Amino acid sequence: MDIIEIENVTKKFKDNIALDNVSLRIRKGEVLGLLGPNGAGKTTLIRILIGLIKPTSGTAFVTYNGNKYDVKKDIMEIRKKASLLPQEAEVYENLTAKENILYYGRIFGTPNGEAKRRTEELIDMIGLRGRENDLTKEFSGGMKRKVLVARALVMDPDLIFLDEPTTGIDILGARTVRNLIKKLSKEMHKTIILTTHDLSEVSELCDRVGILVKGKLVALGTPDELEEKFQKAGFEDVFIGLATGEGVLEGDISTPKVKTNLISRILKKR
Repeated sequence: MDIIEIENVTKKFKDNIALDNVSLRIRKGEVLGLLGPNGAGKTTLIRILIGLIKPTSGTAFVTYNGNKYDVKKDIMEIRKKASLLPQEAEVYENLTAKENILYYGRIFGTPNGEAKRRTEELIDMIGLRGRENDLTKEFSGGMKRKVLVARALVMDPDLIFLDEPTTGIDILGARTVRNLIKKLSKEMHKTIILTTHDLSEVSELCDRVGILVKGKLVALGTPDELEEKFQKAGFEDVFIGLATGEGVLEGDISTPKVKTNLISRILKKR
């Protein structure tokens, strides 16, 4: 079952085309990785799906419990079961970790008893037990990020947008967050759209990957499917080839092609 249907979405900012006729379906319960260089359109697409901006043309639909909602018309219904962790999010530093999570749940209308129960569960899930009553202004950047992840989940969303969720977190903390993402997807059947620059994270977590370059969706599939499609030695080679425009032909042996093109350009400059 598809929970998200994106149909021919284009977004323009004056003369800049941030998204160019993107169509995509996202299945319920899957982790979809959105990859691309900075400025490729990943965050723009997420902002459209969560209703922060509207597409210039095209639209997208989100389906909950058999009801289909249009991002242009029904965004308040969509937001009732969708949560976003933006990369630039900040904690409330004069609140404790527990207060941050609980407060966010209450803002989004979670009943008080349910919000308290969810907060306690998330404190354990994210590895905050023992620090939950400390003011977050005393936390490291990685600890604050863990609070933000928990805060995004307190409303028990069906659809979760995670923009660089492990940014600034140490190795052990990142492992905790990744294990939580796996649990949310595999055991709790949450749908997760994940952006990251960590390709090992993609291979570990993502059921499928969509690669955006200059606003266009240039590839979609599992990491293994994309390696086979573009005949690459590994997924990193697929991504670099597509992101740079080198060696992107299907069925082409790309590594020699990349080297040849680079050598040709260097020679032409001489």
